[in-house]
Amino acid sequence: MTAEPSSDSRQRHQAEVIAFLRQRLSRSAWELSLPPHGAGQETYFARGGGQDCFIKLGAQLERCQVLSALGVAPPVILAGWLEDGTSILVQPRLEGSMPTRQEFPRYLDQFAATLGKTHHSEALKRLLPSRPTSQHKDAGLAVLQEIQQRWEMYRPAVPAWADYVDDKIAYLKAQTSQFQSSGLVASHNDVCNGNWLISKDGAIYLLDYESMSQDDPALDIGAILWWYYPPELRQAFVEAAGYGYDQEFRRRMRIRMAMHNLNIILPRQGSFDRFNPEQFDSSLEDFRAVVEGGENPQGYAG
Repeated sequence: MTAEPSSDSRQRHQAEVIAFLRQRLSRSAWELSLPPHGAGQETYFARGGGQDCFIKLGAQLERCQVLSALGVAPPVILAGWLEDGTSILVQPRLEGSMPTRQEFPRYLDQFAATLGKTHHSEALKRLLPSRPTSQHKDAGLAVLQEIQQRWEMYRPAVPAWADYVDDKIAYLKAQTSQFQSSGLVASHNDVCNGNWLISKDGAIYLLDYESMSQDDPALDIGAILWWYYPPELRQAFVEAAGYGYDQEFRRRMRIRMAMHNLNIILPRQGSFDRFNPEQFDSSLEDFRAVVEGGENPQGYAG
């Protein structure tokens, strides 16, 4: 099992961040604080020189700049690198909140349009690593192989679930191998509510782009529908995002969502994720529901 980053490493660049802000933005004194949510990259709130900013280190700067130009991401104030080569992104600290379950249906057209703009941006797609083919089958199998490699690392810690997960991975591989469609997009790959912001003026932003790849659009669309949209709203969302709600697309959404649910409970290398064997049973709840043909066990009432 790989070593996990220490909690202190989330704040290891504080001095360098302050020096960057003083050099590039304002010579005033700067105060840094940690955002209340998130377990991914090193991030800060920064206040100084009459400005409130959000700082993210290790961000994919070009992706952020393209998405900002599309109106999908918040504006970019500064982008650059610290002395050790770590990227730094400075954006305004926006007043707003993560969307609630009730707000996803309320803003259906805006959420769908935001994903559609992200997916169909050729400038963004060019920034992402290319794949050998555009087949949805090949993209899905490549992702599943990476998930299976991480699963093998954590499998010994949860022996009670080992055979079940092994069996379902084999099922997902067989299903993915049958995909006949093609056409990859700039996929976000993590469209949970923690990566969305509704600002006080009603703008909707998609956040955190480090997991992006060229992939099947059914991954993003399937995830947001599974978590936040009941069946009766799904066709409207899919069509508003620019896709057809046919049987093949629905099948790909379910299979890719099952893979995604397993993916997000296995820590990513180099992240601040944690693996807790005692909570693995509850963590599998969504995976078990979708892979067995059910619906979101939390429901959609909010």
